Amino acid sequence: MSGQQRSDRVAREGPIALGLLLCLGAWAPPTGSQTEAPVPPAEAGDEFGQVPRDPDDASFMSPPNNQLGQWSAGRDRPITRGFDDDHRVQLTAVPTYAAFRVPFIGRGSTPLRGGGVGLELDIRMLRWLFLRVHASHTVHPVFEETGFDADANEVVLFANGGLVHATNTGGSIVYALDIGRFVPRVDVGAGLLFVRSPTAAQPGQWGAECRQGGVCDLGLSCSADDLCTPTPAPELHAGIGLDVLLGQRWAVGLSLRYYALLQALAQLPVYVHGSVRLSVRF
Repeated sequence: MSGQQRSDRVAREGPIALGLLLCLGAWAPPTGSQTEAPVPPAEAGDEFGQVPRDPDDASFMSPPNNQLGQWSAGRDRPITRGFDDDHRVQLTAVPTYAAFRVPFIGRGSTPLRGGGVGLELDIRMLRWLFLRVHASHTVHPVFEETGFDADANEVVLFANGGLVHATNTGGSIVYALDIGRFVPRVDVGAGLLFVRSPTAAQPGQWGAECRQGGVCDLGLSCSADDLCTPTPAPELHAGIGLDVLLGQRWAVGLSLRYYALLQALAQLPVYVHGSVRLSVRF
């Protein structure tokens, strides 16, 4: 090949060869003499050891913001605790609506409605079980009851007007189901019911002679003198209630309780309480 021919070939193939060399150089593996890009230092608290370039690659925040880790770690305690685990004693004032559901002598079958107040003391025995002692007093206004005797052609007095007083005292076992701010309660127990009605207008009422068979009005019994005298009546009761916690010390709620007398278990209920509950806990 002549010199002129070699010069022409180099002129033709020179650009092609130069392009191939540049491509090969660009894809060549790095060597020790090649300068590498510096790696930024890891920031404090960066669990991945490098600055994230994608927001989705960011490290988890500290709990309790719903990230990995123990949920309770570092969480502020709420004003109202999630579990009612602190108090040992609860004292409750109980404004009460009450009604007798059994007839009194001379007064027909209309319920005797009234109201009063009660006091309850709950003492914790187990985490979910309490011992309760309670006392309440209610008053029930009643009117004078009369009727017309056609045979005698005169008005007959059946019962005097006034107030029927009911005092109850007893004890209960209370099951409390703590579900946070709301605390349902179920109680079952026994006690004594004292009933005082207006003075007698006919036999069987307070202070009058007993009726045939020793029958007397509710809360009375036939004495040895054949007179109806006040006597405490043993009772059984069961109730339900709901307390709403207002912080660590206070609670409000509602309750309903039914009473039955041991001497008249067939008559259910004899006495009913519907109450508002105002509690302080220690």
